[in-house]
Amino acid sequence: MRSAAKIGSNRRPPSRPRDLRQTGPNDVNSSRGQAVRVEALITPGFPENKVSPNLLSQLAAIVESSDDAIFSRTLDGTVTTWNPAAERIFGYTPAEIINRSGDVLVPPKYRDEFQELIARVCRGEVVRHFETERRGKDGEPVLVSLTFSPIRDTSHRLIGFSTIARDITEQRLVRRALMRRERELEDLFEEASVGLVVLGPNGEVLRANRAFLNVLECPASEIVERPLRTFHADGAQFDELLDRLAQHQTLHNVLTELRTRKGRPKSVLVDANALRENGAIVYSRWFVRDISMRKQLERELLEISERERRGFAQELHDGLGQQLGGIAYLSNVLRERLEKRQASEAAEAKRIFMLVRNAIDQTRRVARNLSPIPEGPDGLMMALGELAAQTAEVFQVRCRFDCRKSILIEDSGLAAHLYRIAQEAVNNALKHAQPRAVTIRLRRDRNRILLAILDNGRSIRAPSRKREGLGLRIMNYRAGLVRGNVTVRPRKSGGTEVVCTVPLRSVERPKAAH
Repeated sequence: MRSAAKIGSNRRPPSRPRDLRQTGPNDVNSSRGQAVRVEALITPGFPENKVSPNLLSQLAAIVESSDDAIFSRTLDGTVTTWNPAAERIFGYTPAEIINRSGDVLVPPKYRDEFQELIARVCRGEVVRHFETERRGKDGEPVLVSLTFSPIRDTSHRLIGFSTIARDITEQRLVRRALMRRERELEDLFEEASVGLVVLGPNGEVLRANRAFLNVLECPASEIVERPLRTFHADGAQFDELLDRLAQHQTLHNVLTELRTRKGRPKSVLVDANALRENGAIVYSRWFVRDISMRKQLERELLEISERERRGFAQELHDGLGQQLGGIAYLSNVLRERLEKRQASEAAEAKRIFMLVRNAIDQTRRVARNLSPIPEGPDGLMMALGELAAQTAEVFQVRCRFDCRKSILIEDSGLAAHLYRIAQEAVNNALKHAQPRAVTIRLRRDRNRILLAILDNGRSIRAPSRKREGLGLRIMNYRAGLVRGNVTVRPRKSGGTEVVCTVPLRSVERPKAAH
């Protein structure tokens, strides 16, 4: 083995900056008995002519044990050193590669790139972590991260360059797989048929996909970094939804309403959950389904049903009712004639007359139930008053209608929904709470209508969504069609109150009469 050459025997004048990369070829025995050449880095203040053999052995051990390929080449590209990792990565043994051109490692399509890297090294640059492709002995591509450094002699003359090559094939494959997965997730996010929006802790929009932008009918530039509250029809409800998320709740099938850029209402169902760190919300994920068309169809179906009810009620009143009235008149005339003759059949004629009168009353009652709301803006108040009087008469309980100021509703569809909600709530109270008194209350509170049904019977707990009965589901459904909501809660004085709240905009928007 060649002895280690002295390094730096020719010192530069003190006035010249000392080159910390000053090197010289040094061969030492490795732990496997092979000659390993190292380029000793001279640290500031270290005597260049007194590099210890121990230091050279340590540097050789580092090169030999490195997981990265470390090798050096002369300016004409001849390989002069080759560590075990280089053999493992590229497949060439030291005997096969040393004193041969390193061009065998560079695929033809990367030759120009390689020459540019060498030119940079010749200009004194250190190329760090340059990712490219090399070729192994078996011809297979090897993805590597390269670091090139110039090698200079004691006269500061460039004599070659060293290369550290890290095999990043697996790392690159993993990164490509991650990038592909990210693209797939991005595609899933953007192309999802349901609206997806990511909100910051305070409700500001961080991201929104195409379907959500279509719901609001505006571009991302007008949504991102703005509070979603500005697009919500009911800011108070939106704040409530954020509070529920802050309380670690998960939103599921929450019916709410958004406003488009032009102010058009959109009925949506919302599912949402939050990602937390240390208990604090980082962001929340909202899944928004536009059900405006479905709501419109459902509303139209109920309106058709109400029209059919009215038509049937009209037929009962004008058709069957009139015929029964005629039968009653004739049976009464027959009764009077038989009584004048003192005929025994007079009693049966009277009985027929009374039965027909009862049939007339039942027909009128059925007609009233089918179409309980008179025409006109005050129809709801009149119908609720009649509902209270009929409840008191039939069920023998105190039932009153409480409306301090006239509330005129032009929308006959809205009036029908509110009446049916009140009717269902009264029936539920009579069936389950067994009250002594029931109050039907109608109020206008700023920008909303409040319909409340209060009883003094047995108090009930506010039902969960899973346990709510058919009656409450029907009330919620009808309230949702007019963008309202229904709450059920126990009263402090005993009993239960059912409150339906409808935004004023639903009241002020007139609709065509049926």
